[in-house]
Amino acid sequence: MWIALGGLALLMMGLQQLSNALNAALGNSARRALTWATQSPSRASLVGVLIGAGTLNSGALSLGALQLCESGVAKFGAALMLGLSAKAGASLALILSNTPAAVFALPMIGIGYVLGLQKSLQMAGQILSGIGLLLYGLSLMVQGFAGISQTPFFMLLEQSLVSAPFGIWLLGFALSSVLGSANAVGAIALSLNSANALPLEAALILTLGGGAGSGMLLVISSNASATIAKRVARTHVTWKTVLSFLLLPLVSWLSNWFGVAQIHLAYHSLAVLLALPTIKQLEQIANRILPETNKAVTPKYLSNDALHSSELATALALREVSRVGDQVIQMLEQTNRIFETGTGNIDDVARLESKIDTLTRDVVLYLSELSKRHASETPLMLVMAVCEIEHIGDQVKRMLRMHNKLILSNLEFSTQGRYELHTGANRILERLNLALAALATRSQVLAEQVLHEREDIEQFLSQLRRSHLGRLEMGKVESRATTLTHLDLLIVLDEIDQSSARIATISQDLEHIPVRTAENTMN
Repeated sequence: MWIALGGLALLMMGLQQLSNALNAALGNSARRALTWATQSPSRASLVGVLIGAGTLNSGALSLGALQLCESGVAKFGAALMLGLSAKAGASLALILSNTPAAVFALPMIGIGYVLGLQKSLQMAGQILSGIGLLLYGLSLMVQGFAGISQTPFFMLLEQSLVSAPFGIWLLGFALSSVLGSANAVGAIALSLNSANALPLEAALILTLGGGAGSGMLLVISSNASATIAKRVARTHVTWKTVLSFLLLPLVSWLSNWFGVAQIHLAYHSLAVLLALPTIKQLEQIANRILPETNKAVTPKYLSNDALHSSELATALALREVSRVGDQVIQMLEQTNRIFETGTGNIDDVARLESKIDTLTRDVVLYLSELSKRHASETPLMLVMAVCEIEHIGDQVKRMLRMHNKLILSNLEFSTQGRYELHTGANRILERLNLALAALATRSQVLAEQVLHEREDIEQFLSQLRRSHLGRLEMGKVESRATTLTHLDLLIVLDEIDQSSARIATISQDLEHIPVRTAENTMN
């Protein structure tokens, strides 16, 4: 049994090494193809198969598809087809492992290792040794299962499984959920059948269960994700499960013509071919089962119907930009409370930062469409403003990470140092509020106030640095232990205030930009 487990470990190591090496070899080509693939489900199917076959790994691409979907880059259909087709392409690994080349496994590992010592041949060496590990692992699994197949316990287990096909399917589903790989379960089924430890029909059922269960990794990974990512993950698992159930009655007939590796490839390929023409129906069903919740992060003011009017769409975009600014204000307020007390809910701040990123992307895409329809500098200025606001959110998150790192190191600011940081953050927060108000109202007076007081803030932050230096000169233990974090936080506060000044400048510029419609441009 230990030989079989060791063989499985070597096989998984071989798959991982081979996947990493092939991923590195594909490099930017795969990333460019992925960008092209997000445009439609059919493109996603083609690219998913090619990348899956090229890397012999579907996990990274499937998880990446969920992230693309959640970020709005890929829609439901493209994300689902990327995951399904990647598994179809990666299923070629089992075909590769089921070859007579296993006798060359150890020489391939040895030659691959030697090649890997040379920097110029390192990638080729990793690919060769990865294939060798895969083949050698499978041969050890066959050897290990052959050794235990005649034991009374295993024979009793085999009889129980063969008499309960659904039990075999559940076993395959569970194994694949734990291992996170349909290829691994297929390799187990292949080795059990090759060692005469499991009839071919039972091995095929085990393979089908493994194919369905491999998507559970996506379900688990999407639990904390947006609703659309959850829809993709659950549709993936449900679709593969339904297809495997439909194939179960045909297993006896299929076993007369095909082996484990062939059925493994055919099953995952069929999942892609049948899903592609029904993608809209699958999305509709997923939308009904998992409707959007009130917690979903969506624009509140943006309206595509308003894009016909440059003035109306600009006004709505400005309101949404202000809404993003409100989220940043909340984020900085919560962070400042953490500075003041030394405690607080860091997760709440992180959720706000994620919401800011999502809304900023939606605003930028909306403004790009507005710019395409109505030639004007206003959309560009608003893009600059919302990106500046999003950058402030990044800086606030950076401050929080620095503070959290200090706490994890069991270090603490001095009482005076914490008070000064809190006071400094309050001043920066007041000026940010002023800059955002100037932007929302296009108030020249408020914008001028922000810009006029910029020099005072620089002097104020310099005073805080001198005060910290004074504590260092006095030998304050807390100040010496936290000096780098303290000074870095003052730098970040200054960067946030610089962003506030740039937002004020943008609000001034907006007042002087004439709105030109497409009709004006033609004239």
